[in-house]
Amino acid sequence: MGYTVRLDLPRILEVTGELQHFLELGTARLEAEGPLSEEESEALIFSLADELEDHLRTMRERQGSASIRDLQMWTRAWIEEQQEDLGGREDAG
Repeated sequence: MGYTVRLDLPRILEVTGELQHFLELGTARLEAEGPLSEEESEALIFSLADELEDHLRTMRERQGSASIRDLQMWTRAWIEEQQEDLGGREDAG
C-alpha cells in the first residue's frame, strides 16, 4: 500500500518563487469570471489551488521524487498553461 504526503502548497509557492505568479493567475481568473460573490471567489481560488496541488502530486508520482527545482518547473509550466487557456477564453469571448 502506498503512502500519501500532503503538499504544503503555500510553502511550495513561496520557496519556488511562484507565489506571485499564482496570485496573478487567480486575479486574472476572477476578472475573467466577472462579478462573483465572496464565497464564489474563494471557491474559485481554492479550486485553482486544488488543481495545482493535484498536478504537482501527479508529476511527483510519475518521477518518483521531486526537488525544489522540479516543483518550480512544474508549477511555472502549469501556471503558464492556465494563463494561455485563459487568454484563449478571453479571445473567444
